[in-house]
Amino acid sequence: MTKLDIVQAFIAQLSSELESMTAAARHAFETATNSEHQARSKYDTFSLESSYLARGQAKRVEALSEAVQQLRTLPVKACDSSALIALGSLVRLKGRGGDERILLFANCAGGEELCVEGGDVMIVTPAAPLGQAIRGKRAGDLVQVRMGAELQSFTVASVE
Repeated sequence: MTKLDIVQAFIAQLSSELESMTAAARHAFETATNSEHQARSKYDTFSLESSYLARGQAKRVEALSEAVQQLRTLPVKACDSSALIALGSLVRLKGRGGDERILLFANCAGGEELCVEGGDVMIVTPAAPLGQAIRGKRAGDLVQVRMGAELQSFTVASVE
């Protein structure tokens, strides 16, 4: 699967989630504003709680919509083996124990994952500790990042 295919798969995954969240947010808003759910006493907080839910879901819809837009404009150009890790790079890291991590370096949707041909690909952003550690590195470089209480080391296996 190519880098472009992976970006398209993330766009499809986030678009699907956006569609579901939009419907859920619309339903929560309708519930919160429905006249049947008006408070009948100071202890009746159903409408208030529904409005909080609707607001939270609306924020998630906004974030997903922005992420889809940003992924659509992500630079997905081919690069040679000596390229520096930058936005749009597909990065393979090898851990000391032989484990491999595949990352898409993007400016949005950090932490989103999808399974591609038997391996997981995760979006990492420049704001994340791992993103800060890999930015500007090349294939063959050593990357160290603190994850929780542990300092983990990886070697950049490839940059696409």
